Amino acid sequence: MPDVRIPGGILTVAGDYQPGDQAPAGYLDWHEWADVQHKAGLRQVECGRCGMWRYPQELSGKTGETTGTDRRGREHTIVFALCLKCEPQANSQAGTTTTSKEADHNG
Repeated sequence: MPDVRIPGGILTVAGDYQPGDQAPAGYLDWHEWADVQHKAGLRQVECGRCGMWRYPQELSGKTGETTGTDRRGREHTIVFALCLKCEPQANSQAGTTTTSKEADHNG
């Protein structure tokens, strides 16, 4: 994000973001970008591994799967989305299964 010096201060100019663009690095840039994504109808999904809320373009397209039990002792399979930052960790750790969405739709 470029800064423009004006008499009496600094004017910060945000980038021109489009729906579906990747997230920028800076804090103020990210909020401008997120506002564009939200106005376009994109909504965040919680990553099942790190718990961070991510927009669809920040997700890896792969899902993780684990099992859990409820209060009655019944076992359930829990499927969760993985963000781009957590996907490499999920491939290296045991105990959860990682599948791609494409395999789920074609199979």
